Amino acid sequence: MPSYRFRDGFVFSPDSPGWAAVVAQAYRGKDRPVCLCHTQGSEPPMYIAALKGAHVVKRMPLSGALHAPHCEHYEPPPELSGLGQVVGHAIREDPEAEITTLSLDFALTKGPSRAPAASVAAEHESVRSDGTKLTLRATLHYLWDEAGLTRWSPRMAGRRSWAVVQRELLAAAANKVTKGRALNELLFVPETFHSEDKAAIQARQAQHLSRLSDTTSARMLLIAEVKALEPARFGHRLVCKHLPDLPLQVNDDLHRRLTTVFRGPLALWAQLEETHMLVIGVFSQAVPGAYELESACLVNVNAGWLPFESMQEHALLEALAHRRFTKGQRYNLPSGRPLASAILNDAAEPTALYLVPAEAPESVETVIRDLADGSGLGSWLWRAREGEMPALPALA
Repeated sequence: MPSYRFRDGFVFSPDSPGWAAVVAQAYRGKDRPVCLCHTQGSEPPMYIAALKGAHVVKRMPLSGALHAPHCEHYEPPPELSGLGQVVGHAIREDPEAEITTLSLDFALTKGPSRAPAASVAAEHESVRSDGTKLTLRATLHYLWDEAGLTRWSPRMAGRRSWAVVQRELLAAAANKVTKGRALNELLFVPETFHSEDKAAIQARQAQHLSRLSDTTSARMLLIAEVKALEPARFGHRLVCKHLPDLPLQVNDDLHRRLTTVFRGPLALWAQLEETHMLVIGVFSQAVPGAYELESACLVNVNAGWLPFESMQEHALLEALAHRRFTKGQRYNLPSGRPLASAILNDAAEPTALYLVPAEAPESVETVIRDLADGSGLGSWLWRAREGEMPALPALA
């Protein structure tokens, strides 16, 4: 658990007696504590934010790499993932105002008529996004990072349920705004369904979705686990887990795009039965009580809800199940651009793990060497074309 030194020189941690009073007083006094995760050397600056009536110590923007690898505030250098392309542009954090502003490249209100799109083949996104706006996939990746769902340690095995995912996603969306609206108002993440609590759950859902009834132009953002994409009487429908009575209509054109663009992820989901398929999409109310999916992105996650892109990367995550690491994510980067699949935090030094697909050109390794040299971290490379995964760096 991290410890912080406050302005008066006293050191406290979240398990210290009177912690809530300490951070509340520091918040009122605009105190900027420092994190003591390093036994010597740098003391990364922090700030205090008010979230849902509580006070939370947060790291300053772009300071994650200054923390020790074991610290909960540690974040790999942003240039090792797609975060480096969007932070400061599509993601603008203001500690003074305690607000993070997100620029999205998809609409949450109905504009001029246009064909629905299945966002996100990475190559398609790289053409229409210049990095200054978040695509659907990048938005999911950002919230996954902010929720801490890309961090893994062995003690998390078997403890990450959808209830944990939903809770952390909603907490991550707090104090985020887009186009002048609070993201929490626009985001719908279904709660875990229990048949014995069905009436109360449906009442809470109806209240949250009532925004779609206010105006025909209203749209909301959905993040959920996919149960089935199946034929319906007219077109198709997307059925999400924990939403048994709320299927989303999918017209034939959007269904065709989804099954084409996400053919690979759907095949992985079918083959790896213990994994999950996530959907992030924009939806609207067709008629009262009936909802229509307008655009969507599908993302594979493993049994521990860690995103993966290929069979080899899934195998890498399985091999890392008993290690501590942070999963790297692509955001807006095209599929041909290399990135660190994971940052191993329990080796002798933080180590970036790179995976070279079998079909990748040789030039990819040159880019990886540049990334590794510039990151200041150790590096490990698996060339998938050579077959078996090499031994992972040893535990410290």
